[in-house]
Amino acid sequence: MSSTFFILTQQFFGSLRTQRNLSPHTLSAYRDTFRLFLRFLADQERVAIDRLTLDQFTPEAVLAFLEHLEHQRRNTIRTRNVRLAAIHAFARFAVAQKAPDFLVAGQRILAIPCKRTVKPVLGFMSRAEIDAVLSTANQATQVGRRDHLLFTLLYNTGGRISEVLRLQPGEIRHRTVRLHGKGRKERDVPIWPATQREIQDWCRANNIGPTQYLFANRHGVPISRKGAALRLRAAVRSASPTCPSLRGRKITLHTFRHATAMHLLQSGVALPIIALWLGHEQPVTTHGYVEADLKMKQQCLNTLERLPAAKRSPKAHSHLLAFLGAL
Repeated sequence: MSSTFFILTQQFFGSLRTQRNLSPHTLSAYRDTFRLFLRFLADQERVAIDRLTLDQFTPEAVLAFLEHLEHQRRNTIRTRNVRLAAIHAFARFAVAQKAPDFLVAGQRILAIPCKRTVKPVLGFMSRAEIDAVLSTANQATQVGRRDHLLFTLLYNTGGRISEVLRLQPGEIRHRTVRLHGKGRKERDVPIWPATQREIQDWCRANNIGPTQYLFANRHGVPISRKGAALRLRAAVRSASPTCPSLRGRKITLHTFRHATAMHLLQSGVALPIIALWLGHEQPVTTHGYVEADLKMKQQCLNTLERLPAAKRSPKAHSHLLAFLGAL
């Protein structure tokens, strides 16, 4: 079985690309999972990665890997579940290929459940906080102009960072941009005239053609999500002295998306429209923004009439309740 694991892994990723036609983002997530898992398994078994066998792909090994992710790599439960989903997909593929010595182990791996996780309250920035972050970009430099345009587009479109980083000038028409979202879904989002002028100036100054990326590195590929996150972290740090509300907060690239949705909601835009704007497949996903808006909750509370205070009735003495209360 020394070659079975190797061959099945190659066939699995081949099927993801050709038969299932998964998006590049999903393929990258699966690939990264297997890079981590194979290295972990090789270290545990003290063998080279290419010498791993399907016998070593056991439920115990998968559980140990998941523990490693949580405790050694400090990954969140959400990340742990994403890694497990990739392993589940491979196990289903191996079982479907009827690898005879893997059927029992494969079924046991598929029985490993995802962990329940607490859904965090959505964090967002106020308009003043966004203005403070944008004002830190030094537009006398190329990097500063790039940062300002990137953060502006994230807020203006409410796009995911992966969508905005892959934007090309040819996808920007009169006051709209076409974003390529999850599941190969496309949507057109309006932009402000000032944003369109900023894009045009950026493309003109950097000779960016219609089929090139707006935010490319020297190799012509989009800058990395990590690089963009580092630039945002520096901007938030610079903005904190003049905007104290940013101090100690976890501001990420996705916070711009939350801010866009929240500001649309507070402006009276209907939830179904916001769902279309953000590219949510299910409108129920957008309901989380209502949960996060404390101002709307306070307004709802103010519409309720205050109830009269309840009259207390005299309590009858109970020896049994006294006994329980003394425990």
